[in-house]
Amino acid sequence: MNLRKFYLIMTSIISIFLFLVGSYMLNFISKMDVSEVSADSEVEENILTGILRPFVIGNDPVNFVFMVGDKWGANTDTIMLVNFNPNTDKLNIMSIPRDTKVDVPGMEIPKVNGLYAKKNGAKLLVDTLSKMFGVNIKYYVYLDIKTFRDIIDLLGGVEINVPVDMDYDDPIQNLHIHLKKGKQVLDGKKAEQYLRFRQPNEGGWTKEMRKYYDGSDLKRIEAQQNFIKELVRQKANIFYFSKINEIINIIYDNLETNITMNEIMKLVKNISNFKAENVSFFTLPGKTKNSGYSFFIYDEEETKKIMEEYFYAKGTFQDYSNKTDKKAGKTGTSSSASSSKTGNNNTKEDKDNNSDDNEKLDVTKDNPSNSDTNLEGTGQPIP
Repeated sequence: MNLRKFYLIMTSIISIFLFLVGSYMLNFISKMDVSEVSADSEVEENILTGILRPFVIGNDPVNFVFMVGDKWGANTDTIMLVNFNPNTDKLNIMSIPRDTKVDVPGMEIPKVNGLYAKKNGAKLLVDTLSKMFGVNIKYYVYLDIKTFRDIIDLLGGVEINVPVDMDYDDPIQNLHIHLKKGKQVLDGKKAEQYLRFRQPNEGGWTKEMRKYYDGSDLKRIEAQQNFIKELVRQKANIFYFSKINEIINIIYDNLETNITMNEIMKLVKNISNFKAENVSFFTLPGKTKNSGYSFFIYDEEETKKIMEEYFYAKGTFQDYSNKTDKKAGKTGTSSSASSSKTGNNNTKEDKDNNSDDNEKLDVTKDNPSNSDTNLEGTGQPIP
């Protein structure tokens, strides 16, 4: 037997062996019940189960807080509580008005949109919302608005029917919104304008404008939910599923989160089965109260009913955060590759140096986008 023939035979044998092992592992993973890998299981794991545990997909519903930051850097302009159920592929999204009052000692203006900028802000936000709503929240995601624009551009834009001419200029935030009425494809930059608009420039309150906007954050929330509906409806198809890895690569290096890349890949495993009709939208029930500042006071009883029916979840928060410290007026960016491994990318010296600044920082104060609102939440899903 010559050497070339020997290598050919050995290569064939090894290939067949690897194929059989791989097939067995995939079959094992697909059949493995979640209870088999539960931390509370009374059944002792065998060696193979231990090895394959990281690759097994959990079936428990999970909650996470999703935020998008505005150009003030530390402020969170969009806040949503999201529930995903892997068993049903259903997604429940509750918009939380940015002026929602929170019970956090030491905040001069205790609004939910200022929590994330505080020291240990991710944990503070999750703990506060968990206590308010009576639910488990395992993850948080903070997305910079520039990354949002990049994602929309990668997807080729989203077609939206803009209901009215939108013109608004805020030089302090360097925010300029100029959209024409009518159906059109919004790229990343225009999508940001659509999502942030809530009132026109002075003198722009026409009868037509008042049909769609009243200056409140509630109307902006409706626009945000409408955009998400269209995004899912238009892009949740096989053509765009092929871009999922590219999207994840763009997102993960430019967000702040405690979700590891391995967990993200688990969460999107069934994305090809996802349908637009599986998404339900809510707005936190409550009303506006003025006491020096305008606050949104949530309705505890109505919120409890919604949480029990639509936001049940397992899992507790663990801060494997890739968040960087923020200072007023500047947003930190993530370095996910290294921070995901260490769980914390801040040294003790950094924390000591920044603690005073973070404790005193209250980005809600004097923020021109925190003008009075007249919110009233909805208690039922918006179709």
